[in-house]
Amino acid sequence: MIKKNTRKRRELPTLLIIILITLLFSRINIPVINSSGLMPDYFLALFVSLIASRFMNLNLYILFFLGLLVDLVAGELMGQYALILIIIYFINFLLSKYFIFKTPIMLASQHLILATIGLNILLISSISYDLSIDTNMFIMKWIITCLVCLLYSKLIQSLKNKI
Repeated sequence: MIKKNTRKRRELPTLLIIILITLLFSRINIPVINSSGLMPDYFLALFVSLIASRFMNLNLYILFFLGLLVDLVAGELMGQYALILIIIYFINFLLSKYFIFKTPIMLASQHLILATIGLNILLISSISYDLSIDTNMFIMKWIITCLVCLLYSKLIQSLKNKI
């Protein structure tokens, strides 16, 4: 019981540092990815990795408030990320109920499925104010976001093993 409480105390500062680094990455223009259409969705990749790896005890309330916080920081539609995170949490619950993700390939496919669903919901929910949809840009953004998601999952796994 004592180990669980000390582990939770160690996870919170780690999560805050990862969120601050993600905020920094989302504000910096990387020279290779200088177009706003190609910019990966760092917050989506981070939360897909956190939800899929069960890094912390994330429930619907925490995800809702984290989604609202991301909406405020990222300047998106209010409630958009909250909706996306709740749907990703629910789909991850369904996937883990019916499938067992043990091998690295299966874990990567779980992350790719959740990132794809998250990006599609982001596209559908923002279609009303962004009328020009370029499928090539969306596919490139999907590829880059999935790569960032897999990098986050490796980082979280190494931090989880260290804690």
